[in-house]
Amino acid sequence: MKMKYQKIYTRTREMLIRPAGAWQTAISERTDMQKLLYAYFLPLSIFCSLIVLVINLFTGSLLQALGTAVINLASSLVGSWIAYLLIREYLCKKLNGDSHQALSLTAYSAAIFILFHSLGVAFGNLFISQLFILASFIFIRTLYAGINLLDNISSTQKTNLLIISSLSIVCFPIIVTQLLNILFRISAINV
Repeated sequence: MKMKYQKIYTRTREMLIRPAGAWQTAISERTDMQKLLYAYFLPLSIFCSLIVLVINLFTGSLLQALGTAVINLASSLVGSWIAYLLIREYLCKKLNGDSHQALSLTAYSAAIFILFHSLGVAFGNLFISQLFILASFIFIRTLYAGINLLDNISSTQKTNLLIISSLSIVCFPIIVTQLLNILFRISAINV
């Protein structure tokens, strides 16, 4: 079990620090969809939500902290899944790519975004929160490195894919978060 978490940490660190090399390794492994989602993305999302829970326990009630953590987890998973569907639609139907490429681009890039964005959510309205939310956009570097390894796509199409992917990875989790906050009447000011 410890080895799995070590691999998650190593892969995330490499995608953050040296994305081009990490993408070479990720592409050569060609992991299946289930393994990528259940062995990498889901544990990372749960870990980020646990961080949100722990940090929010210091600033609010248990119910508020638990609600924020559950919403963070749900929005991470659902928002990233919707982003994957959009990226897959564009990459597979328009550019003749395969769904594995779309899943890899979404999962690894969204993992970087969710890691920093969750820390930003956890700290509420503090200045450090805003710094983490700004730092979450470093995922674009990871996404850019992954898109550049796609050989059968022109540079214009790579730019379009980068824009579509970036916007969907950012917007869908945030939209789901706001909808869940409204649905469960959790103040957006505290989140």
